[in-house]
Amino acid sequence: MAPSLQLVHRDDFERRTLRALVGGAALGLLAGLAEGFDLTLNPGLAVMAAALAGARPKPSTQTLLWVGVPLLAALPYLFRAGAPVPQALSGAIAAALVLWIGPGGERLGKPSEVAAGAVATGALVPLGLYVQQVMNARFFPQEGLLGALVGFSTVALFWGVGTLASHVTVHVDAVESRGGQLEDRVGGEAKELLERTRSLYRQCRTLTLKMPSGAGRDELLGVLQKMANESFTLAESHAELETQLAAVVPQDVEAQVEQLRQRASATEDAVARRQLELAASSLGEELNRLQLLARKRSRFLAQLHAQVALLERARMSLVGVAGSEASAKGAQAAHLAQRLAALGQDNPEPIDESPGASVTRLRG
Repeated sequence: MAPSLQLVHRDDFERRTLRALVGGAALGLLAGLAEGFDLTLNPGLAVMAAALAGARPKPSTQTLLWVGVPLLAALPYLFRAGAPVPQALSGAIAAALVLWIGPGGERLGKPSEVAAGAVATGALVPLGLYVQQVMNARFFPQEGLLGALVGFSTVALFWGVGTLASHVTVHVDAVESRGGQLEDRVGGEAKELLERTRSLYRQCRTLTLKMPSGAGRDELLGVLQKMANESFTLAESHAELETQLAAVVPQDVEAQVEQLRQRASATEDAVARRQLELAASSLGEELNRLQLLARKRSRFLAQLHAQVALLERARMSLVGVAGSEASAKGAQAAHLAQRLAALGQDNPEPIDESPGASVTRLRG
């Protein structure tokens, strides 16, 4: 199966890059003004400004980041190595700190993400410096305020783009890739079940691939993929309902219905009373629809629990098969695939109480 690339936390990357560009531009303006006083700022310092501007740490780690980035990113310059080594190391250190404790939101960066981002920024910062030198030589030979602004912004932009490596993951399995794409869309208990589903699927897939190749193993892999995909579909449908229900507060709708009914009973104009009653009836139907969606959300969550339990059962069965003789594993794989498929069919689908509801069935 061909590997697939997945971009995660895309919004965090876009915000960081834009903020880094602004930070580099601000330092570029300062560098341009400093030239009037015969002071020269190293364009490599743009990575520090980019890191400080692009970081979005939690309040508890904000001070640590603001102190750590300037101190640690300045260390490579103390060794007096030739350019662009200090700038590259400085960019890598700044990126590692930002991606670790200030990637965005309440999360902390994973070691693999931090390492990938640090290596990529360390490679791109020298390229940004080269582009800055070429642009100065061709367009801003006298440097000045505009030259400093463009040059520092260029270095900061290359630093920000380098952090993209921390947002790219490679999946060799399409099912696993789909589960990863849902992480940012699902929250609460459904997200915990989604993460559990991904973990169980990986374990089941690993155990299955250790079996002898054959039709039985292929059938078992197909059943596992179907079970995981059904769990992901349930999680996705649950997330869609959460979004719909979060947009409207049922208590507010109830209050509006009650208010309209009171006004209808108080008015003496028959036409006005009829219009108010129609409005109250329309809102009442919307309230009923919200209650229906809330019940469907609960059922999707219950079904997701059931699907996770099926995957857990599959994992335990695969552990038992793994301990048997190699000659019997092929037949056991086929038998297990048929048994899991039968269990999946026994799992009831949600009842569509309203044909007009905006929720689709998960199975035909």
